[in-house]
Amino acid sequence: MNIVIAGAGKVGFTIAERLCREGHDITLIDEKRASLDNAANSMDVMGVCGSCAAPSVLKEAEAGEADVFIAATGNDEANLVACQFARKMGAKHTIARLRNQEYLDSGESLREIMDLNLAINPDYVTAEVISRVLQFPAATQVDSFPDCELEIVTFRIGENSRLDGMKLKELPTKLRQKRGERVLVCCAERGGEFRIPDGNFELHAGDRISVTAPTHALRHFFKEVTVNYKPAKRVILLGGSRIAVHLTQLLQSTGGQVTILDRNYARCQTLSELLRGADIICADGADITVLQQSGLYEADGFVALTNYDEDNIILSMYAEKAGVEKVVSKVNNDKFIALLRDVFPDSTLSPKNIVAERIEGYVRGLAHASDKSTIEALYYLGDKNVTATEFKVGEKAAVIGRTLAEMKLKPGVLLAAVVHGGKVIVPDGGTTLEKGDRAVVVTTDRSILNLDDILAG
Repeated sequence: MNIVIAGAGKVGFTIAERLCREGHDITLIDEKRASLDNAANSMDVMGVCGSCAAPSVLKEAEAGEADVFIAATGNDEANLVACQFARKMGAKHTIARLRNQEYLDSGESLREIMDLNLAINPDYVTAEVISRVLQFPAATQVDSFPDCELEIVTFRIGENSRLDGMKLKELPTKLRQKRGERVLVCCAERGGEFRIPDGNFELHAGDRISVTAPTHALRHFFKEVTVNYKPAKRVILLGGSRIAVHLTQLLQSTGGQVTILDRNYARCQTLSELLRGADIICADGADITVLQQSGLYEADGFVALTNYDEDNIILSMYAEKAGVEKVVSKVNNDKFIALLRDVFPDSTLSPKNIVAERIEGYVRGLAHASDKSTIEALYYLGDKNVTATEFKVGEKAAVIGRTLAEMKLKPGVLLAAVVHGGKVIVPDGGTTLEKGDRAVVVTTDRSILNLDDILAG
């Protein structure tokens, strides 16, 4: 597909990098020549220097010929104008990155007014991800599928865990899982090797596994395998960013108590007006004494949201050593994220990667849509080694009417969940797929781009 991306900053660069790996033709627009040169030295892209809100620049980038036009600059208004111009010029699909949530919460749908196919607020979606992670103290990653109560939770099996030495086929009986509380282990990482396990796979302490089920079943599962399981309710946020505002509102909506530390007095005044009920402390959260006096030892959640990766990492490690049950750190440098996977047991996440993953899933869905299936959502498990893809079953899918026992799946492929009539089903041998159902496929095979691709032969 021909894709034009406005903005070669952290978000735009990451989106371009992911879509280049998918084999798309990418053109980048940015006002900074150095940003375009950096992108051109890292991947196979074309570059156009100038403002994405200028019709002449869009014309030079051939935005009107784009299958997808993505506006990912740091300026909401420029992104909206660029998308509108690109659409008028003939772009088939437009996507805008918008940080002002008021644009997305307006009474009349902005997407309809501006004819946008997708609008995404990186701060809000990041806050959503963090709020879900805080609900599962053991989790390092939580992915939620749209319009249904289905989640995939990734965590590391601890020493002396009930799961250590247990075979997967033994889980339902040993964990006393009722029929509606069955949990499926869909991915396991051991010693850097990722696999789709079968029933004979034996879990060991140190394994990083991903489990999927309806949310209520996952809560029951973690109560059975986690000591003193409880969602984080008393949470300290380091940094009063936009993410912190959205996260506080989400946590307060479920009864959470939030304390925000920020050293900027004017920002603290703004936060006090926006967030009634939250404790706003104007102080340097990098000061250990300040952290201690803010209630760190009584907190069961700590989230580091400053603009400095090193501060976030170090203070998160301190919070973990102080006994905080759940620690989350915002980290933008991918090298740090890869390094921390094995040395820091809690969650690290990157807003740019969250946004890029959502957009990659949308573009992949466009590129491979057919009367057999369409892609509704895409997530990566295990550092891009494993994908969890939600397919909508089309009318001509070869899987229709066949039981799972009758299907011969390719190696490294697992049908992890089926959504039928709004109900989430953890499949067994007798499960069938029908037109309109949604099927979640977890695989190590990057060639699975259509639902029928899961079938051997």
